[in-house]
Amino acid sequence: MLYDLPSEIIYHIAVHLPTANALAQLAQTCRRLHKVITAEDSRIFRAFVQSRFPSIETPPFWRDAAQALASRSRALDRNAIIGRFLVPPAIATKIGSHEVTRRDNPTLGYRPAIDSYEIWNGQCWADKKEILAWGAANQLVMRIKQTGARSQEKWIQFNDIDHISSYDDICSLHLLSSEERYKQDGDIEHLIFGRIRGDIAHLAISPSQATYEYKHKFLTYGLRLDKTDLGNDTDRTLAAHFENGSIAFYHTANEKEEIEPFTWLRPEGVSRNKYSKLLSSSLVAVGTGAAESALSISKITPDGVSPYRTIGADTLDTDFTSLKSKVNIGAIEPLNKHVVSGSPGDVFLTAWDDFTVRLHDLRSPAPYEVAYKDVSDLNPIYSLHAFGHNHFLAGAGGEAVIKIFDLRMCNTYSYLDAQVPASRRQSTNVAEQSNASSTPHTQTRTSPRNGFSMFLSHQPPPPFPQQAPARNRQRGPYRGPIYTMSTPSPSSPTVYTGLVDGIVRLDFASTDDLTGPSKEWYKHNLDLGVNTSPVPSTDTNSEAFDLAGYERPDADDFSTTSKLRNQRAFCATGPADAELELATGWDRRWEHLEEPGAWRRRDGSTF
Repeated sequence: MLYDLPSEIIYHIAVHLPTANALAQLAQTCRRLHKVITAEDSRIFRAFVQSRFPSIETPPFWRDAAQALASRSRALDRNAIIGRFLVPPAIATKIGSHEVTRRDNPTLGYRPAIDSYEIWNGQCWADKKEILAWGAANQLVMRIKQTGARSQEKWIQFNDIDHISSYDDICSLHLLSSEERYKQDGDIEHLIFGRIRGDIAHLAISPSQATYEYKHKFLTYGLRLDKTDLGNDTDRTLAAHFENGSIAFYHTANEKEEIEPFTWLRPEGVSRNKYSKLLSSSLVAVGTGAAESALSISKITPDGVSPYRTIGADTLDTDFTSLKSKVNIGAIEPLNKHVVSGSPGDVFLTAWDDFTVRLHDLRSPAPYEVAYKDVSDLNPIYSLHAFGHNHFLAGAGGEAVIKIFDLRMCNTYSYLDAQVPASRRQSTNVAEQSNASSTPHTQTRTSPRNGFSMFLSHQPPPPFPQQAPARNRQRGPYRGPIYTMSTPSPSSPTVYTGLVDGIVRLDFASTDDLTGPSKEWYKHNLDLGVNTSPVPSTDTNSEAFDLAGYERPDADDFSTTSKLRNQRAFCATGPADAELELATGWDRRWEHLEEPGAWRRRDGSTF
């Protein structure tokens, strides 16, 4: 019998179980198996996390980590997504100056620059502190949320400008998070932010004292700022991309009050360097706008920036003829924390003008390895965001569309073979995946089969801060771009998304997890704060709105038109929906699509 086997054999069997729930059920079989599985600080759960989610760093609360990561993976399988608008309360603590005079009359809303992080500061998974911050026009908005035994939430609104215009809008923001800094500074939050007019500064805010202090100023010599990027290495290199296309690099670990760039990357000829992204502390990728050198990767050294590799549009096996001499890249996302990554900066994603996201591996001689595309939507892509252990999200430039892609797919490239020539492949489908599996080319699931794209086209709340909408803007369902995305930690189920004039919070959590037998575990340990009861809550941030979306067709399928799926409220689901969830693989909040009738085309045409 299983319980008679030696502990080491039980251990080797248990780590091959497909889900954390299977481990928990095995532990409940008898006292001896429970003792074996929970021995040595849940050694088996630790092995489960490290084998199924090898690229995700978590605190050593292994059983809860296994449950949280498997739950998120399951939610991604089922497209179980909860959408909510994030609305700062009117009682937010105000720091600085807030009696402002407007010097212009903008016709467009602000584009929020977002950052977030979370750290564990207690004795269990529930004890953590999450910081979310974004630029709301000229103001900085910050939410500090402590969960677990010392649960509390605080909102901050910062501004230090009396006479404002659109050039004072915050266009970049980076929270400086670290456990070491938390231990030293307590409740003081450090961040680097930049305004369009060219001001970049390191700011320290004390929420408890309602005070602030500027630590450093980064010299920009009067140039207007487009964006900044901050490396994740110990040196924390800061790259500032200016409107004229030049890029300045700074060492943030500097004791001087005024910090000068240690090197520059300036555009050559008529090109302007349209977009840039730090791949690592020593590599930067630039979208030049020139077709022959559309993507340029350079090495960063104390002595300057030197060319490393160039990828032209003509090497991508696609038709860029309509774009003439210019090719734009809308977003770049490094995959330094992913299982396919090698050295920092080797593997990254780029969003191109042909509505395609490509995965590049600098260890390979091929210009790209895999391509991802939503053939149903031809909006440019404005943002990319690596999420979970095998997925990434793409934010479209219109129609409020967010696309979910799985990095794994049939016949995908292997990062172990990246040194040898590889044929380039196209894919519009996500890889088939088993629940909580992180190994490519393994088990498959039946449904949902293809990639999923969703609409955040709900009517947003009034703009924050309490102000009238921008001139000539009509209130109604959101139809604009997805500008930015941020996740507090590699294990978090949450993605904060930046829209015009606001933030949408997306939580990847299955309905049966939040409302089923284990709901108390999720309420205590994840603390998503979503209202799943039929009674409306007075807290605006707890009320979910109903999303809509579609399963993407194959690239070579020219007859099928994607059908629109709609969510329902939590209270609108019943036992029949739970049975359909098991049969179809879709979270029970998604309305079931009827089978095509005799009078309908069998290809599923029309929404």
